[in-house]
Amino acid sequence: MKKICILILILSVISLPAFSQGLYFDVGFGLGSATTEIDGDDVGDSLGSGVDEVAIDMGLKVGYGPIAGMPLYIAGTLEGIGHRFDDGTNYIQFNSYLLGPGIIVYPTPLIQIAGSVGYSWVSNQSDLPISFYDSESGYAGDISVALDFGQRNHGFLVGLKYFTSTNTLETSKAEQKSSMLSIFVKYAFRHK
Repeated sequence: MKKICILILILSVISLPAFSQGLYFDVGFGLGSATTEIDGDDVGDSLGSGVDEVAIDMGLKVGYGPIAGMPLYIAGTLEGIGHRFDDGTNYIQFNSYLLGPGIIVYPTPLIQIAGSVGYSWVSNQSDLPISFYDSESGYAGDISVALDFGQRNHGFLVGLKYFTSTNTLETSKAEQKSSMLSIFVKYAFRHK
């Protein structure tokens, strides 16, 4: 399934130049608040107090636009979130990833709205002897709104993003749901 998604993404990116004006590219990271549930149980609630929690997201979009003279861009997305719990002795980190197509719209030159959906997988980490590391399959999506501070083809995005993913874990067959609300910053190269 993952290979098919990558092939479709590559073919889409290759065929888009005929209908668009140029390359779109953005990369950046964010910090925020996340939740991770395993079979409906919130991991943060089950660990209790005294545990430090941090959540980060990183993402990359590559595509083309504007398409047909509209402020619309089509992009391929690769992004992930990391949700880490650390009590000073041991840690657990839940990593969820998204690979899929996305759309970017500029309703005004200052505001960017974007969304992506696609294939998801997890690669969890811990120094505890538990088996919840990788996923068989899943799906994920995100939606964001940002202010685009930039001139000409270079942009600096500051915005708010919501990411969600659902995966079936390989060893335990448990369902992992992760979500994150983050504030992000990105560099963007785009034709307006």
